Amino acid sequence: MRRGFTLIELLVVIAIISVLASILFPVFARARSKARGTACQSNMRQLGIALQMYADDADEIMPLWSLVGGSPTGGAPSAYPYTWDEQVFPYYRNKQVLECPENPLGRGFRSYAMPRYVSGIQLGRFPNPVATVALFEKGMYPFGIWDDATGENVYQSHTAKGQPGYSEVPFHHEGKNFTFIDGHVKWYTKGAGPFAACYRAGAEPGACEVPARPPSGDWPPAG
Repeated sequence: MRRGFTLIELLVVIAIISVLASILFPVFARARSKARGTACQSNMRQLGIALQMYADDADEIMPLWSLVGGSPTGGAPSAYPYTWDEQVFPYYRNKQVLECPENPLGRGFRSYAMPRYVSGIQLGRFPNPVATVALFEKGMYPFGIWDDATGENVYQSHTAKGQPGYSEVPFHHEGKNFTFIDGHVKWYTKGAGPFAACYRAGAEPGACEVPARPPSGDWPPAG
């Protein structure tokens, strides 16, 4: 004689499935986020290599963040900007490399910016290439757009303070990835890392606009 489930047995099974789901879903979400963070690091390594290749072909000079220049808060220029991502494009040749999978705006947006203090600088001038940031996670505009192709302080790199469409929480596990002049990529938690230091008197932590070594500039001193 065939016997089906009782209502109590069915409810117990549903309860067990619910408990397992509540335990496993956060694990899956963390694993997915970690995978996206790893993909972002891969993007930034490729871009770091592209920057080095560009510099090798340009007398060891880093690309300018924009051929037009100007202040990133002064409004878009009238001339075509030709930003760093366009200048370096022949060396990476895939615009998807510019997209962090965890950019809160989604796909189609350049997710990385170049600090102003490395723009157009010869590689040999950096006193500490291992600690000098070449690219960091910041971006809410597409490829080639002048706005936010650069950045100059910690608020633009760790909390995205003041940027429409961005959360105050960083992208990856309460932190972000950074590419350094020597090409390596590393993740730092919010409030730590390369933009937590202040090297110039009168500057705020994370300032990266004056291209010189301390105490007159913002480059990290020789280690």
